[in-house]
Amino acid sequence: MNREEEIVARSLSYRKQYVEDTPGWYRGELHLGFTLAFTIGVVWYCAAQLQNTTWQEWLFVVVPMFLFGNWAEWAGHRYLLHSPKSWIKPAYKRHVATHHQFFSHKTLDYNGHKEWRALLFPPFAPVLFVLAALPAALLIGNLWSANAGYIAMLTMASYFLMYEGLHTLSHLEHPILDRMPLVNTVRRMHVLHHNPDFMHTRNFNLTFPICDALFGTSDLNKGLLGTLFNGMSDEARNEEDQARLRAQQVARTGQTQPAGKDTAGAAPRKAPGLQDARLG
Repeated sequence: MNREEEIVARSLSYRKQYVEDTPGWYRGELHLGFTLAFTIGVVWYCAAQLQNTTWQEWLFVVVPMFLFGNWAEWAGHRYLLHSPKSWIKPAYKRHVATHHQFFSHKTLDYNGHKEWRALLFPPFAPVLFVLAALPAALLIGNLWSANAGYIAMLTMASYFLMYEGLHTLSHLEHPILDRMPLVNTVRRMHVLHHNPDFMHTRNFNLTFPICDALFGTSDLNKGLLGTLFNGMSDEARNEEDQARLRAQQVARTGQTQPAGKDTAGAAPRKAPGLQDARLG
């Protein structure tokens, strides 16, 4: 059995037990419903307060807040959800011990509302993400205009919706998604991030990999624009990561396993993306 087969076997075993242990009262529809109701509610409320906005208010608030959201997404994922030194220990433990055990790079899909408990971010996540923008929104609102403050909050709530949406799409298997610019880039990068040997070091952006490209946590050597529009190709993946992926295919005996051989008789469920994205 090689390293990759061990990962798949552990994931499949954990998934089965996790679903069986899911409380009877849990409803994935309500979980998703809260996320949508909260974020869309914030967007609707803030939009309703806007009066006679100018293009300057939209441009000079939306762009900086979008970039702040991209950084917050990257930094929170890297330093709070993937660092043992995280000051939010429950979030770290849930993300690493639950989400990443349930979903490996070979078992990324989901079936049934009970599995949404492992897929969707906890209900407190959209609240914290949106509230993180409140100090900046209050400052902008007082120094510039009320419109600017409401646009700041509206942008962050919209960003979380995009964040949750793209993350969910990264866990779906559909060929159309692999041909959509930007979306396919996110999906390919997320496959590698769910490989246990890379989850603490690679591809922390769940929307557009701006900060991954800027701060050196992308597995690609293509620069910012090249990374954003990379799509499903692995050609620019750095050689060190390629070597580690090849090593996962080598059996403990030192022999490479035949292609297509399953783990302990269990057929791994397909992960999003093309075959090269899954295998490296």
